[in-house]
Amino acid sequence: MICINNKTKLYSVLKLKCPKCHQGNLFINNAWNYHNTLAMPDKCFVCRQDFKIEPGFYSGALWVTYPIVLIVVFLSLFPLIFIPDYYLMVFLVMLLVVLVTQPFVMRYGRAIWINIFIHYDIGYEQ
Repeated sequence: MICINNKTKLYSVLKLKCPKCHQGNLFINNAWNYHNTLAMPDKCFVCRQDFKIEPGFYSGALWVTYPIVLIVVFLSLFPLIFIPDYYLMVFLVMLLVVLVTQPFVMRYGRAIWINIFIHYDIGYEQ
């Protein structure tokens, strides 16, 4: 198992934690709650970092999410291209993979985006 230092941005992104303190959660609900997949608290419960930085801030996360979706699509297509003449099945499997992974991709896109602009503050260590 890979040990990730809790002071790195990779830790904050993979664990979906606050980029400033790496302790508070970025999202309120779990990803399978489709109605509120992207529901975030206004501020971190630990360090009080504002998650609503400015109106439309997370629209920039689309630039991060798009390449992730392309990777997911190509990885799901690669094994299926060896099945000849089943284009409909390939399309349906790809569609299913994209629909199942979409809540996670959107969350990780937001986590990467906020970590670009907010940096870890060592003053909030446990």
